[in-house]
Amino acid sequence: MPNYFTSPLLIDVADGAQVLNTSTRTVICPNFGFAAGDNRIYQGAAFNIRAWFDVSNVVTTPGTIILGIRKGGVNGTVLAETSAIAMSATARSNYSGSMDADLTIRSIGSAGSAFCMGRVFLNDVPVAADSAPQSIYTMGSAGANTPAVVSALDFATAAWDLAVTVTFSVATATTQLTCHQRILKSYGS
Repeated sequence: MPNYFTSPLLIDVADGAQVLNTSTRTVICPNFGFAAGDNRIYQGAAFNIRAWFDVSNVVTTPGTIILGIRKGGVNGTVLAETSAIAMSATARSNYSGSMDADLTIRSIGSAGSAFCMGRVFLNDVPVAADSAPQSIYTMGSAGANTPAVVSALDFATAAWDLAVTVTFSVATATTQLTCHQRILKSYGS
């Protein structure tokens, strides 16, 4: 039976490692680990993942950015992810952004399921000639506006990590993201 309060499981007290000049999917803050059979994982358990970061891009090859949440670490199963977001055609340095997503465990066991959906906000106002909209972007299990239940998730027999990730399409200096704060909250566990 769940308790009806919100409890922080994790509050970062230091910046995550800067993700700099790479197009390899990378975690933006340390993974949060759940043990096999963790008592915080039950049918109906819900979690909120929030992260605040700054991001920079260059004008010559701004590329795109994808932010996501994965079960099983950096290359684990996608729980929620944005589609590729076009970066600004104007060079931007250290502008702020945030991610806010909710994860609900739909069923447990060795073939469990979950639903995760959220949004990413990039707090950069483009110049008038800039075609890249910097705004609010949704996260779904198959990218952007495609929310779906994710199945075949082992919540019972194996430990697993909850990862927050970024993937840039270009590795041009100084394309970067630095996570400054992340809070993982549990609703009722």
